[in-house]
Amino acid sequence: MKSEIKNLPKSQKEIIIEISVEEMEKYMEKALDKMSKNIKIDGFRQGKVPKNVAKKEIGEPVIFEEATHIAIENSYLETIKEKKLNPLGHPKADITKAALGNPLEYKIIITVMPDISLGDYKKVSGKMEKIKIEGSRVEKELEAIQKKRASYITKNEQAKKEDRVEIDFETRVGGVKIEGGESKNHPLIIGQGMFIPGFEDNIIGMKKDDIKEFSLIFPKDYKKELAGKNVDFKVEIKIVQKVELPEINDEFAKGLGKFENLDSLKRNIKKGITAEEENKAKENLKTKLIDQVSEKSTMEIPEIMIESEIENMLNEFKNNIAQTGIKFEDYLQNVNTSEEKLRGEWRELAEKRVKTGLCIREISLKEEVKISDEEIDERVNETLKHYPNEEEVKKNIDINKFKDHVASIMVNEKVFEVLEKIAEENGK
Repeated sequence: MKSEIKNLPKSQKEIIIEISVEEMEKYMEKALDKMSKNIKIDGFRQGKVPKNVAKKEIGEPVIFEEATHIAIENSYLETIKEKKLNPLGHPKADITKAALGNPLEYKIIITVMPDISLGDYKKVSGKMEKIKIEGSRVEKELEAIQKKRASYITKNEQAKKEDRVEIDFETRVGGVKIEGGESKNHPLIIGQGMFIPGFEDNIIGMKKDDIKEFSLIFPKDYKKELAGKNVDFKVEIKIVQKVELPEINDEFAKGLGKFENLDSLKRNIKKGITAEEENKAKENLKTKLIDQVSEKSTMEIPEIMIESEIENMLNEFKNNIAQTGIKFEDYLQNVNTSEEKLRGEWRELAEKRVKTGLCIREISLKEEVKISDEEIDERVNETLKHYPNEEEVKKNIDINKFKDHVASIMVNEKVFEVLEKIAEENGK
């Protein structure tokens, strides 16, 4: 077997492999052995057919075709192992010479992990932002809890600001109903600004069973098909309710279950906000540090890696949309876009993500970051415990792929620990 490798742009390599006549004869024997086990001929038990009989029954052209498949698979695997190549994806062989009694030649174009000129990660700098939680932030969160525990008292009076109403509404442009522009028993707190400007103002003064028609011009920055257009609304009030908020005091805090008084509730809220902000600050520092390395690193990013990352982003986005109860196709229509447009818009971000990932991988290799099987198993078990139906989840996931995913996360964590330590030392 002879092989030749040519370097191509974008971390691709062309491998040309030639298998001699003598080698192909051996592959013909392997193919005949394999195929003769499965043929059925009267007078012989399956798997016991003599080779000369099997060869005549199957035919040399068919045996040669199978021999070619075996030869390509074996020689390709042997070549990438010998040349220490790490191909991405599943390449397809292009046969250039193939005939009985002649050498077999084929070529394969593979994409490999790119060569990386890594920025000097030993020079990263940065500190985590200091967290200071203002009292107003706690009060705002307290008010949000208060609103969640509000009670609603139905009244037969005109709706006013801060009342809760339920409405049926429909929208038309030029007398034609807008797709998705109607709703039944739609809840609304007047004054929260959940609709376009002017809509909630028109609700004020209406009573139960009142019907009102009015027109509004949609904002110019609204979705394209309605931006700047005059839209007709028809609204019917189904219910008007007064919103009663509980008084924020010690009793309110005790009613939440685990707090002795209002002060303990506020301390708990502040603790939660602090933890949230610290996590954000930590993530911001991680981004800042790896960006310093990435910006000074150069590499030819393989197209297959960019496309794979775009696919991951798309699947994640589809899952998020599905959780809102909206069909992905309806979302695309509502925002006047397409999957193709989204892919194009995300390309730059996908490329940045891939570059960041490759830099992290390269640092992990230089720092000889290793995660033991015991560490991975421990993290996997700890992660699965958070699922209420742990045993069911275990049955439905590919545990090996999940372990690989967890191992990748753990490597990233250790790399960031290295960068944070370096940044700390450089900041002294």
